[in-house]
Amino acid sequence: MTVSNKIPAPAGHSVHHMPCPHDCPDTCSLLVTRDDSSGKAVALRGDPSHPVTKGFLCTKVNHYLEFVYNDKRVLYPHKRVGPKGPGAKFERISWDEALDTITNNFKDTIAKYGPEAVQPYSYSGTLGMLNFWAMDQRFWNKMNAARLDQSICIYAAMWAGLFTYGLADGPAIDEACKEAELIILWGTNLVSTGVHAIPAVNAAKARGAKVIVIDPRVTRTTRMADWHIQPKPGTDGALALGMMNLIVEAGKHDVEFLKEQTHGSEQFIKERLPEYPIDKVSRITGLPEETIRALAMEYASTKKSYIRANYGLNRHQNAGQMCRSILVLPAITGAWREKSCGGVAFGQLEEMWLHFPLAKLQRPELGNRAESRIINMVQLGRALSEDVGVDGEKFDPPIKSMFVYNSDPANCAPNSDAVRKGMMRDDLFVAVHDPFWTDSCDYADIVLPADTQMEREDIHAAYGNWYFSYNKPIIEPLGESMRNTELFRQLAQRMGYVDEASGNAFTQTDEEMVREAIDPNHPLMEDMTYEQLVENGWVRGKTDSDKRNFMENGWPTPSGKIEIMCEALTAEYPDQDPMPIYVPEVEGQEDPKRAQYPLQVLSPASHTFIGSSFQKVPRLQAMMSRPTVEVSPEDASQRGIKDGDLVRVYNDRGQTFCHAVIIDGLLPGVIGTQKQINGSTTAGGSNVNSLNSEMLTDFGRSPTFYSVLAEMEKVDEATAGAHVA
Repeated sequence: MTVSNKIPAPAGHSVHHMPCPHDCPDTCSLLVTRDDSSGKAVALRGDPSHPVTKGFLCTKVNHYLEFVYNDKRVLYPHKRVGPKGPGAKFERISWDEALDTITNNFKDTIAKYGPEAVQPYSYSGTLGMLNFWAMDQRFWNKMNAARLDQSICIYAAMWAGLFTYGLADGPAIDEACKEAELIILWGTNLVSTGVHAIPAVNAAKARGAKVIVIDPRVTRTTRMADWHIQPKPGTDGALALGMMNLIVEAGKHDVEFLKEQTHGSEQFIKERLPEYPIDKVSRITGLPEETIRALAMEYASTKKSYIRANYGLNRHQNAGQMCRSILVLPAITGAWREKSCGGVAFGQLEEMWLHFPLAKLQRPELGNRAESRIINMVQLGRALSEDVGVDGEKFDPPIKSMFVYNSDPANCAPNSDAVRKGMMRDDLFVAVHDPFWTDSCDYADIVLPADTQMEREDIHAAYGNWYFSYNKPIIEPLGESMRNTELFRQLAQRMGYVDEASGNAFTQTDEEMVREAIDPNHPLMEDMTYEQLVENGWVRGKTDSDKRNFMENGWPTPSGKIEIMCEALTAEYPDQDPMPIYVPEVEGQEDPKRAQYPLQVLSPASHTFIGSSFQKVPRLQAMMSRPTVEVSPEDASQRGIKDGDLVRVYNDRGQTFCHAVIIDGLLPGVIGTQKQINGSTTAGGSNVNSLNSEMLTDFGRSPTFYSVLAEMEKVDEATAGAHVA
């Protein structure tokens, strides 16, 4: 959308709105300047009129022009010539040859093995609703292909929220900070993973609000806190339960709120909370008793208390119950009474995304895919290597054809050595659609060029604030790159899916899909129009909708109340307690396996990349320099490791190599390294995910990236080379 009538541009240029498409809660609004004579984007900046973006961008997206105009982009279809694996060679082919090769493989696979032998694999390479999960899902639904449980990031926290509050989220952080007196940033490094919340937090501090950061690591965000509290990893649930026990003992809980708005609070207070006396919680968390007591009383001192948690918490094996425990805290104090600033939120995903008219976008009625087998994307390694699916069940036929888009499974999936081994199979056909030559391309038979946000149309719903955004192409596609929606239209045509029975499913335009996605039944979209969204580029959701008056109308749960006691949880997961509980983490602080592998490995997001994205941008790669591992002075000294030394981090599943960074204040027994660093740029060829199991969280079917025990040793470059598999 051109906005030159609102924003001045140099002669011969125009300015366009563009939302950031990457996996971040902010979904920033960008202003892109295009040279209209060349058709090239020449400048970008944050939209100063956007209430969250406020005119600035993060480190990554500041370099978006280098992302788009990049010599490492895939610009044409290619086929592999020679063997699979690192160093694979490719030659350019036509789109016709590429699409015919893929669809002929699909047809042959379906004829020999059935459609379940075709496995899509995708995630959040873009968060635009159309190119994330719309036309592609129509295609797979028509095929009745195998399903994919897209649980690799948020499911434990999301389901903890759904089992507790239903489709209801707390205030967005940018708005809560305007009135909150106490802000707890729990397990979140917002400076690196949601930087547009920082001005709001700083403004809150300036007017006297207190900011507490709870995180076992030392981060850019902990340094701006009034108080940094460091529990042992995976023990946050015990801390939350201990806080609630102290609050009740002190008579600072909101009895009337609990009676009117919650289900199961009496039993929770009577039976569960006494199990968490302060001395026990201190032993579990490693925190002094006086710290736990002071935190509990600080939290209980005001209803204008806001907890912003983050998804790192849901990457522990005991994450579901841990997240539930944190989510219940504002129900105990009645902080929800302060609707504008009280409560808790992992973000706004449940309301912003799950109310979206996904059935209209995905057309499940095109097939019977609900009956197709499902593979959890977290367990891709064993699915490819062992033909094992959900709950360890063997499946037949094996995966024979795999289509990868919006993802780089060779780097992002846990147990990555098994993933790469599985993708090496001679009998597995792999196609990859990506803007860049990722490590996954090394295992592909066909590589297809994907576009970027500047080259496509889409609609976005932020998951960290209440803003919807619209994107219209600003430049022509580079080379022969193609957006996801058009790719799946082309595949559908060649598969013969464009027929009377499919209606307009595969001929509907992107604009028509955007218009259909703006649904007045979505509470936050009640007053939104397509024209309004196109004109302004972004629209704030209707948070004052009567449908969102949960305290008056009832919460969107089976009981109509906040479910501290959740029977629906145990109905789906019979081994789970219906009330929040702390259970020691498998491969965590209390696991006997620490005798052999004494270091718990945390692998949070880096400051310079978003997962696998942006790792091909030269300046960002230079800023990252090399994979590093944070280590405490105590652990470094015990192993004879000095700052900058090359080290091998290993366990019985795999290994990775990185350079030590000694961090004062980091908890002993805890190390931290960046997630999803490309194996191809790492000594030894594997990133930290080679250490991970494919174990799932207690509920929610999420990965357990932080439930990893390992050992570490100093090595030299020659030793690292000798360890290459």
